[in-house]
Amino acid sequence: MIKKIALVAALTAALTMNVQATEDKVAEASSFIGVINMPLIMNDIPQAKTSKDALQKEFGPRQAELQKLETDGKALQQTLPTLKGDQLVETQRKLAQMQADFNLKMRALQEDQQKRVREEEVKLGKMVQEAIDAISKERGLQLVVRGEAVVFATKAVDISGEVIKRVSKQNDKAPAKK
Repeated sequence: MIKKIALVAALTAALTMNVQATEDKVAEASSFIGVINMPLIMNDIPQAKTSKDALQKEFGPRQAELQKLETDGKALQQTLPTLKGDQLVETQRKLAQMQADFNLKMRALQEDQQKRVREEEVKLGKMVQEAIDAISKERGLQLVVRGEAVVFATKAVDISGEVIKRVSKQNDKAPAKK
């Protein structure tokens, strides 16, 4: 009976040490791994709002011009049923020209906006990457992965908040309008 109790105690101690060693290995490994939530970071840094506002200010007048052109075109189109003869043909031509101008200006605006948005994303991405690099170096992280690709991660390895704080401190270096 005493031998059985001693055997059970020895097995329990061995299993406990094995579990503790495994937990230590997991804790040690997790201290070298960081996880970031990039959409959260890009949404929460103040430079993103500043960038968005600058882009809105930059492209707002052109968007307003397109809206006015569209409104004028719709108003002109509503007059078509009341027109006859040369006046109808002239108005249709004017409407076709307005539609062509609208399409050309819309394409140019979209292309310019996409280009500027990419430029701003690159600037913000560089700032975020610099913060991630600095945090990784300070904490001795060997691997940082995007949280969107991770099935589970504890708060202990999530460095998103730290990245947001670090980038927010660089607010004086916010991306400026070209």
